[in-house]
Amino acid sequence: GLPAALGVKMALPEETVVCVTGDGSIQMNIQELSTALQYELPVLVVNLNNRYLGMVKQWQDMIYSGRHSQSYMQSLPDFVRLAEAYGHVGIQISHPHELESKLSEALEQVRNNRLVFVDVTVDGSEHVYPMQIRGGGMDEMWLSKTERT
Repeated sequence: GLPAALGVKMALPEETVVCVTGDGSIQMNIQELSTALQYELPVLVVNLNNRYLGMVKQWQDMIYSGRHSQSYMQSLPDFVRLAEAYGHVGIQISHPHELESKLSEALEQVRNNRLVFVDVTVDGSEHVYPMQIRGGGMDEMWLSKTERT
């Protein structure tokens, strides 16, 4: 997550560091955007915003036949404006055709010593694999909706 990305940037200041995160995860430590500004840590944060606690929703879809509880996040902040409020660059990507140009723009800003927060709108019904199941070991992952390790 974001704290790890900031640590990597401190340890390897010449490297380009990218943090890929989700809207639920980033809110657990969004305050570290302040740390990034204080220590001038230019990283690229790519926030995959599906408006859900994605892993929780995916478990509910796969294990509980789509019965959802406490996984939809109706009151999310405007992440672009929030990043800007912390003094960083915020970029919104709402359509797949914007990905290449806006990510290139973001990387250019990072090269110019700016932290860039890219909020990417993604479909809330998409699942991510491999999926670690609750209580399972690394040899019990779900590789797709039908394939298991």
